[in-house]
Amino acid sequence: MFNKKRYFIYFFLFVFLSIYSLDRVTMAVAGSSVAKEMNLDPVGLGYLFSSYLWLYAFVLLPAGAITDRLGARRMSAIAAGFWSLFQFLGGFASNFATLLVTRLGLGVFESAANPCAHRALREWTPRTERGLATAIWYAGTNAGPAVGSPIVAWLIVNYGWRSSFIATGAIGFVWVAVWLLTYRPPEQAKWLGEEERQKIIAERDSESTGKAGLPAMGYKGLLTTTPTMWGLALTQGCVNYTSYFFLAWLPGFLQASYHVSVQEAGNYTALPFGISAVLAIVLSAVNDKLLSPRALFEGKRRYAVATGAMLSALIVFVPYAGSLVFASVLLTVSLTFNTFAQSMNFALVNDRLRTPGDVGRSYAFFTFGGISFGLVGPIVTGYLVRLTGDFKVALVLCGSLSIIATLLTLFMTRRAMGEHVEGAVVMPATA
Repeated sequence: MFNKKRYFIYFFLFVFLSIYSLDRVTMAVAGSSVAKEMNLDPVGLGYLFSSYLWLYAFVLLPAGAITDRLGARRMSAIAAGFWSLFQFLGGFASNFATLLVTRLGLGVFESAANPCAHRALREWTPRTERGLATAIWYAGTNAGPAVGSPIVAWLIVNYGWRSSFIATGAIGFVWVAVWLLTYRPPEQAKWLGEEERQKIIAERDSESTGKAGLPAMGYKGLLTTTPTMWGLALTQGCVNYTSYFFLAWLPGFLQASYHVSVQEAGNYTALPFGISAVLAIVLSAVNDKLLSPRALFEGKRRYAVATGAMLSALIVFVPYAGSLVFASVLLTVSLTFNTFAQSMNFALVNDRLRTPGDVGRSYAFFTFGGISFGLVGPIVTGYLVRLTGDFKVALVLCGSLSIIATLLTLFMTRRAMGEHVEGAVVMPATA
């Protein structure tokens, strides 16, 4: 029976993404307070919600390449340390311009988060456990808002919105210190048992991160040899659009549609995020059990992505729910399957990638596709709300993009990336 100390790494990555997401949702919960103080309408608030993605998009590709060079340990500490600093400084912003600068800085360093996390997952995760490990990591997207939204709301009500930025920024510094003390690749982790170390190395289908000469295609090879990288990135963009609605606009939607207070909006925001974080992990564990190593190698995880994206489209029915309770149920179901689709799509990138030397680059471009939609999503929602007076059209757009994601993943991710490269990962004959 193998030990499972590798789950400590999954947990650290879960907390990493929880802090990342908490720093984002803090702006959403504080939005009405910031708008009141700075005289912002929904469009102005939408720009502020999306602003951290503006530079994020520009630095993603170099961040992926730097992650491949520096490795997960150093790059994760640099990224989390500096984005936490900018989040912390947001608490001292005196006007729209200074707050905007801190949001831009946050985005620059958050750009390395996905390449870093998946570099670490590639190092530490046996192939047949990759879906579960990715789901545990990605659950942080929902766990941060679930745990943090009520606390952030309480801080805002009792101490003002600036206190929430200072508190959430400080948490990141603690994570960096623990990460630097703890994280090493499996080959170097002294706290890891030898039996488990050999299991990870044998089943992860990845070269040692310390070994020179990793097979790599670079961005040109990833983007021109098959349509798969484009399919993965565009699928992520479509499902990410809905994800950014939840992160940026859910508290505002609840306040506008059901006339709840800031504290109540924080509590009701926590509900779908918390439940979906747990259910998405359960769904991912079941999916790992159902798919054999060969099925994973052949990219069959894309059917899970398609199923999750299709059910995420249930968000279109939320405006017709009638009661806040029923609306919360629909929001929870939609967010659960949106989270499941995204976590499975993240895992599918590693399933489809045969060249370990391209992990950082592939996740950088993949994330670029996702945030390209997230970049405009909060702004588009702001314009639609101002134009129509409610959120109905905005939610129909979310659902429509989810259906498009279903088609993209089924038809554009059939081929593996990098099979033609000498030294690329091949499927063991015994699998």
